[in-house]
Amino acid sequence: MIDRRGFLLGIAASAPAAFAGAAPLPSAKPDFFETVFEGLAIGRGRIKSGVVGLDRGFLVWTTGRHRGRDFELDQIFRFDDGKTDRRTWRFHRVAPGRWLGERQDLAAPATVWIEGGAVRLSYDIWMRPARRLTALRLHCEDRVTRLASGALLSRGTIHRLGLPVGTVETHLIPEAGGATSTPRPSGR
Repeated sequence: MIDRRGFLLGIAASAPAAFAGAAPLPSAKPDFFETVFEGLAIGRGRIKSGVVGLDRGFLVWTTGRHRGRDFELDQIFRFDDGKTDRRTWRFHRVAPGRWLGERQDLAAPATVWIEGGAVRLSYDIWMRPARRLTALRLHCEDRVTRLASGALLSRGTIHRLGLPVGTVETHLIPEAGGATSTPRPSGR
């Protein structure tokens, strides 16, 4: 049986986060990826898995910025149980509307592309549950849209051996004026 805490951390850290409530905008511009994630955003999300009986919420702070030719997305998670986690994405543009992404827990680079007014991500993560000697490889498919309100909505499905085992939905509101205060992981 999969350890719930390990499953939670593995899945929650996999979704580039997102908040809102209106219909998605109809089309994406070539620089849509950077504009979606640039600056500070704060939001709330939920991870669900019927496989392990998981239904957990989290807060997330994201900061996106250009680093030379790359784009970096720093994510800080605070889960409902008080635990924190930090993940940092580094994206490299490989063609117009296409990127490769790297992160600490990825099994291979993530594929990122623009499709129908949304940012799509496809990637595999390694999750190491507490009571398991070997890591589990999970496949994630995320879709991030900017809503008419300016907020972001990220919906992801997590797969194990080709079968859906969980979902992540995150709502994120970008800070006006690029606020700079983000929490620090407590290490709990």
